[in-house]
Parts: sequence; structure tokens; C-alpha cells
Amino acid sequence: MAPETFGFDFNFEQQDRTALLHEADQVIRGLTQELGPGNRSAPVEEAAATRLLKQLDQEVAHFGEHPDVLQLTAKDFTEHGLGVPVQFTDLQHDYSFYWMRIPLVLKALDGQPFVRLKCALEFNPGGDAHLRPRARMILPDRKFKTLLEVNDSVELRIGENFEFEPNLPKLPIGTASVNAKAAAQLGLVAGPFNYRLRRAQVDHSPAGSATVFWSLEGSEFFQENDQDLIVVLQIPREVKQVKIAAAMQAYHSFRLLSASIGELFSYLSRRLTNFFQVGAPVEHTTVWDISPNLSPREIDSV
Repeated sequence: MAPETFGFDFNFEQQDRTALLHEADQVIRGLTQELGPGNRSAPVEEAAATRLLKQLDQEVAHFGEHPDVLQLTAKDFTEHGLGVPVQFTDLQHDYSFYWMRIPLVLKALDGQPFVRLKCALEFNPGGDAHLRPRARMILPDRKFKTLLEVNDSVELRIGENFEFEPNLPKLPIGTASVNAKAAAQLGLVAGPFNYRLRRAQVDHSPAGSATVFWSLEGSEFFQENDQDLIVVLQIPREVKQVKIAAAMQAYHSFRLLSASIGELFSYLSRRLTNFFQVGAPVEHTTVWDISPNLSPREIDSV
């Protein structure tokens, strides 16, 4: 999964992030001698810069061990008082559908949180195009941007068109907004599946493809360590093996470099300068085989 293919901001070119931070550390440590003993501030700035580099190397940004995968059936609608979407009924003769939660583990520097995340998924890379699983629906989805601008929360459901749609409460006449306490409860209405939708600037590739790419930006998304990505997979029934290639990069704001130590970083190579300018990204890639999670259930009778 090449970074340039999915719009990641930095191509590590198979170089380890720790190695990049170490290289920057060595350059900065050598600057004190080059700047000369008359520059009294150099040792202090060097210590601050090397301390920051050490802290950056302790950060965590990776996928969880394995996604949660649950089959989506007609019962997940009917047992919760929801109508079964017509498209779901029509498609289930040829496809199985699975609710898949992609867990993220993000821990940045204290006081210097991540501000942006890019994540890519590819289903059965290299497989026959007509047999590859596809992302029927995804969350977060940018189509809820306007709703999140005027509400602290949005409750979702899978609607009659077999798409995520807002399940907005019926407010009494004269009520201007949802109760603040109730608005803090975010969720999804669709059987046993729960999802917490956060306010964020969201961009993504179109649903319906064998690849998915998200770009998420906004402090609210990173406030707690329970961020998740959701895909409702549409898998041809004859497909028995599904592998998922996943890649992510998590970024800081370039402002993590203060004015004083930022001058030291200006002595770095063009490649290292670019690494810090795009936010000193943490990258993680993995491959999952979710084949054991696929259920051989018969087509539901509706």
C-alpha cells in the first residue's frame, strides 16, 4: 500500500520513524559546536530540542489487534423495531453484509495532541475485481458535517435506502435544540451495533469501492482514546477469504516546534524538514485476515 497512492503526507520509503528522529537528534547535537561557545542559548535550545525528539519517539499510533466483525442480518433490524431495507433484502441473495469496527490506539505527547489522521483500507488486494469485498457504508461520513455543525451529537440508523441516516428526535414545539445532556450521548440504531460519532472535519473516498480512505481533522476527534472507524462490508457469497491491508498516519500541528528550537530544525536536511513540517507523522501498517469471522449463515427469511 504505497503512501502516495492514498494521499498520505509523508513517504517513509521503508525508513523507520525512530531512525528519522535519531538522525535529527544527531544533527541538532552537533549544532552546538558549530554555533560556537559565544551563543549562550544554544545548549538550552539543544536540550529542549533533543528532549522533544525523545518524547516524540514514545508516542503511539497504531491499529488495534483485530477488527470486530459481526454479520448484519434481517433480525438485526426486526428485533429492534426497524424495517428491513428493501435493498438489503434484494442484495442478500448474492452478498453477505458485515459490520466491521476498526479500532485505533492513539497516544500523543501531553499538551501536543494529534490533530489529523489519515487512514486507508484495501480489501483483498490484487484479487479479481468482481469478487472483491466493497465498503457499502462507512463512518465517519462527511455527509453528516452540516448536522454536526449545529448539534453536539447525531444519532444514526440504517434507513430504508440501506444507508446511514440521522435518527433525529422529535422535539416539542418551541424547543430549539436537543438537551445538552442527551446530546452528549452519541450512537447508532441498528441492532447490537454502537458507534460514537464525533465532530470533525471529514474527507473520504466514495463508498462502494474495494478501498477506503479517510482524512480526519479536529481536536474533538482526538479527545478520548476510543476513536473507531466503521465499514459495512458487502461481500460476494462465493468469497470465503477476506484480507484487509490497512495503513495510517497520525500528524501533529507544525506548531509543536517553538520559535526558539524551530531555528535549530531549520538546519536539517530537506527530507527531515519535510517530515516535521507535515506534522512528524506516526505511521502504522498491518494486514488482517477476517476469514474466520465470516459466518456461513443461510439467507435470512424476512
